[in-house]
Amino acid sequence: MEKLFWGMVGGCTAAFAILLAMYLNKIGVIDLSPKDSAEEASMVVEETTAEEESAGDRDRSSEIDALVATSQNNYADAMKVFEEASEEAEREAQEAASRQDGANNSNNANGSGQSGTRTNSAVDPDRNGENGYFKDDPNAVLDELMSSSAAEEEKPESKSDSEYQYTLYPDHVVITKYLGTKSDIVVPGTIEGKPVTEIGASAFASSKYLVRVELPDTVTKMGDNVFKSSALLVEVTMPEQLISLGAGAFDSCEALVRVSIPDGVTEIKDKTFNSCGELTKLTLTNDIVRIGKLAFYECAKLQLTKLPTSLQVIDDEAFSGCTKLAVEKLPTSLTKIGVSAFEGCAALPAVKIPGGVETVGELAFSGCVGVKELTFKSGTTVVADEAFSGCTGITEVTFPKSLLSIGENAFSGCTALASVSIPKNTISIKAGAFSGCTFTEVTINKVCSYQESSFPKDVKIANY
Repeated sequence: MEKLFWGMVGGCTAAFAILLAMYLNKIGVIDLSPKDSAEEASMVVEETTAEEESAGDRDRSSEIDALVATSQNNYADAMKVFEEASEEAEREAQEAASRQDGANNSNNANGSGQSGTRTNSAVDPDRNGENGYFKDDPNAVLDELMSSSAAEEEKPESKSDSEYQYTLYPDHVVITKYLGTKSDIVVPGTIEGKPVTEIGASAFASSKYLVRVELPDTVTKMGDNVFKSSALLVEVTMPEQLISLGAGAFDSCEALVRVSIPDGVTEIKDKTFNSCGELTKLTLTNDIVRIGKLAFYECAKLQLTKLPTSLQVIDDEAFSGCTKLAVEKLPTSLTKIGVSAFEGCAALPAVKIPGGVETVGELAFSGCVGVKELTFKSGTTVVADEAFSGCTGITEVTFPKSLLSIGENAFSGCTALASVSIPKNTISIKAGAFSGCTFTEVTINKVCSYQESSFPKDVKIANY
């Protein structure tokens, strides 16, 4: 619209300039006609009489007045056109806005409307909080202010009292450190009216006083190393609502005797009970699917006879050095037996490898002198290096048809092993695999790879 206006003004000005130039040329003030010769260029204006000059002046004044009046009329006409066009554009904009509001109201009534905002491509960047739109509903601004205020109020506060350092949240409390000196404590279920839901990492670690601790039922999570190296700690009563027990929670608690793991816990993480030499009584629920690395390392007095039925992973050194461990059966759900998982577990009476375990890890049952019976379910493909070395109680082994490889020194030192049945599919028997055993003959696949030291000295080897 602005361009139309200035276009009309420019047109009127140009027309006025042309008319004025024509008039001045007519009266001889300027000469727009072409000059044909030097004589015409040197023409002298003839003198006129006083009357002619007076008459000419009057004529010129009349013609100028007429030109000015014409220009003013053209300008007025242009302004009128501009005003009419502006009014028309404003009416169209109002009608469009009215239609948009109607559409928004209809959408909101149907539960499928938009946010109630109108975009505006020409919004001043200093207006409306740098947003690219105008908010129709002032409540939206109020909601934003309230949300911002609530977010500031929800910031956690680090606080402490005579016994605990803790973090206070709007709806719960996390205990971060025990400051007291008592030996027998019952951790409160609430602090400042808020439930205690978590014991933070290392909260009771390296305590010189704690002997017995009872945690409230409000606690659902215990962080890493919660009680690590608390040398006098004997017993901990954990809440039934617990769902997460951190790695190293009782690492190096040398005096710990009794612990009961709640049903909600599904994993015994790495080093949870590492080097708890006095740990005797432990309850593991059937919800546990993984026992992590070094989870019960060197728990020499642990008297455990049953593993969780849902257990899938026994990781590296999980029960290494548990000399009293007397587990009678490995769960059928098991898929991994890690390196040295049961190394030195002298009290194990028998080992039956489930079909889901493809590889029996290195040193997995090394030194398990109490094992009298060893069997495999079909599915195992590899018995790794030294997996059963030093198992002096094993007298007979029948491998599954799925077995492909027997590792270096896998059964070395099994001095009671007098009978071995190796399947046709086995294609590799490494050095020292059966060194020190007592059987005198064995049958293997004629393409099977083996070393001279793979079998006992003077053994008779036959082929399928």
